Amino acid sequence: MTVRTSGAAPRSDVEAADAGARETAARARTRRAILEAAATVLSSDRSASLSDVAQAAQVGRTTLHRYFPERTDLVEAIAAEAVERTRAAIAAARVDDGDPAAALRRLAFEYFELGPWYMVLFNEMAEGETAFWADAEEAEEPVRQLLRRGQEDGVLDDQLSVPWLLRTLWWMLFNAWSMADEGDLSRSDALRMALRSLEGVALARPEERAG
Repeated sequence: MTVRTSGAAPRSDVEAADAGARETAARARTRRAILEAAATVLSSDRSASLSDVAQAAQVGRTTLHRYFPERTDLVEAIAAEAVERTRAAIAAARVDDGDPAAALRRLAFEYFELGPWYMVLFNEMAEGETAFWADAEEAEEPVRQLLRRGQEDGVLDDQLSVPWLLRTLWWMLFNAWSMADEGDLSRSDALRMALRSLEGVALARPEERAG
């Protein structure tokens, strides 16, 4: 019987594990590069092809197809990434902290960076595609809580429903994204106007806040 004097795995096993980890990390980087490129390309050009995406990601067309065989697979992956980025944006905005108006403003700043991802989804998602929107709605529950808190505190207009206020946020952002993408406004001006418009709709009137 052979007695093992060490709990360490044979060198060949360690090397194989390291190689596997490197390959996994490389695949993750490639996948992310493709998604980033797709968000940039497809958000600004609805007619862009997968070849255009592959070129922007600096990968071959066959490589792109190994990760996303069809355009719908790529769009579904963009949708999943958008939900995760939405959760991250909400966390970064600290929607539970402090004045609701300030929290809403922070959220709009964070959401503004999601523009390319959501522009792709607005353009590419089939009307009957409900899975993404259900996931996005679930992710935004902290935002609805913020809006309710703002109304209870007299900061946000309680004559408008929470769904209306939430859709208003997205309408204003969509206008900002579109006009910035079309070159009608700079990104900074587009965000400034979106915030001003949002606050004009969402904030309670001074006489109501005083009451």
